[in-house]
Amino acid sequence: MDAEVFLTHSSISEGDVQDRTVVVIDVLRACSTIVTALDRGARAVLPVLDMAQAGKLATNLDPDVYRLGGERGGEKIEGYHLGNSPREYTEESVEGRDVILNTTNGTRALAQATEADHLVAACFLNAGQVVNFIQRHTDAVTIVCAGHRNRPSLEDTLCAGLLLDRLWEGEEPYPVTDSAHTAHTLYHTDREDLDTALRGANHAEQLASQGYEEDLDYCFRIDAMSALPYYTENRLRLYENISD
Repeated sequence: MDAEVFLTHSSISEGDVQDRTVVVIDVLRACSTIVTALDRGARAVLPVLDMAQAGKLATNLDPDVYRLGGERGGEKIEGYHLGNSPREYTEESVEGRDVILNTTNGTRALAQATEADHLVAACFLNAGQVVNFIQRHTDAVTIVCAGHRNRPSLEDTLCAGLLLDRLWEGEEPYPVTDSAHTAHTLYHTDREDLDTALRGANHAEQLASQGYEEDLDYCFRIDAMSALPYYTENRLRLYENISD
């Protein structure tokens, strides 16, 4: 398995994703929110870069068929229906609707990978589904960690390491890139007490201080959902529904 890892999205170029299967990871919390929204019946999630783009999309939609979701600094954007806590994305709030999602890191990472052959959103919640998809579709994958404030984030790097460990069946091949080796080695170092390592991550500590500790409980569950968000026609939909 040819695997490349980017520890933040900030250095991604078009050439890094073209002709590749790309997996974008944002554990806290955009990709966890996207997986949850689609699992709860949202028709699609439209990732956007900023409030201006979100507003432009919203003006072209019937107010009854969309929800604006997103955060800045971890907190819900004023005037939006929803924030970036996956626990807000209940069936009652999103079923049958499009979600326009605007976040600090995750949606920007997705926007930089749209030229990929295949693009999926990943987190701990759907790790198994992501690994199955990669194994079925490609021998070459690029994993893009969203990171936090243009720096690597421990939770995204550990999730990348988990994916690689499963793809490599626990044995790191030779040769591998430095970043792939870093993610895999870090996962092997922390896997026996993964929850403690994750809760000590800078971003996790920030969210806990803002009162989102239950989001950590939610987002750190491994293989809790089967939803696989797949990017097509400027939106993420359940992969199983793409042919609809």
